[in-house]
Amino acid sequence: MRTFNEEFYGDDIRWFIANVIDGSPPNGYEGRVQIRIHGIHSHNVNDIPQKDLPWAQVMLPGDTYGVSGLGKIPHIQAGAIVFGMFLDGVNSQLPMILGSLPHIEYPTSVQAQYRQDPATNPFAYYYQQTNAQVNDPIFESEAIPEADVARFFIDNGFNAKQASSITGVLSTISGLDPTQEGNGFGIAGWPKDSARYARFHAYIKRLAPTKTAKDFDGQLLYVLHELQTTNSNALSKLLKTRDIEGTLYGEKIDGIDEKGNGQVAALVKYYVHPLTTCSKGAAEGAALGIYGGLGAR
Repeated sequence: MRTFNEEFYGDDIRWFIANVIDGSPPNGYEGRVQIRIHGIHSHNVNDIPQKDLPWAQVMLPGDTYGVSGLGKIPHIQAGAIVFGMFLDGVNSQLPMILGSLPHIEYPTSVQAQYRQDPATNPFAYYYQQTNAQVNDPIFESEAIPEADVARFFIDNGFNAKQASSITGVLSTISGLDPTQEGNGFGIAGWPKDSARYARFHAYIKRLAPTKTAKDFDGQLLYVLHELQTTNSNALSKLLKTRDIEGTLYGEKIDGIDEKGNGQVAALVKYYVHPLTTCSKGAAEGAALGIYGGLGAR
């Protein structure tokens, strides 16, 4: 007969790496962050929606009080990569974060404002906000570089890879020429006899007289508007992907239905109009170049 309990918290150590999804806990969860754990929680939000993800405790340094609400609170932000262990071992229901891992992502213009000289620091940016609902595209010259277009999407909630993929697709369609009519019209190639073109014109009319149909920034605002409204399916597919390159959703490889992980592939299939020409390979190449030029990793 055993005189000691066989079960002990430290007997079955199981560690994990996770992405922080939410760093603003609700009442009752103070000091915790919501995480999606690699290898346990699918990155597909249809499989495991955010509301079902765990709120992990965070270990604090030894120089804090640790009682009665005194001392420090965690400052881990959404997007961070963290390392931790499960307090209940193989049951894996009680995650605790031990620390965060170095991770560089491209900052928004607000975060990068006043960072040295934009000519020498890729994270520096002159920024001015003029629109209360979305972050306006702010361009310093008529020659609009692809990096500035990517920054616009970063400023409006996309990560650097997603922003580069959107920009790469637009660049492949139109060369970012708002006046082009050889492949639909404008930067997104809206066919002139399509319902999408009619909706675009209706949107631009609401911005008159400051914007016209051939204004680059007006078209860019409408691309964002489309992704958030009438083409939200494309946005949903984009947010489920991890990499710029990858296979098409639903493409069969060796007879197996492959969902893939390509952001450009998702945009070409679900955002680009069927009458608009856009080479997936060319768009991926453009997106990779934009992403590399941003300096993000």
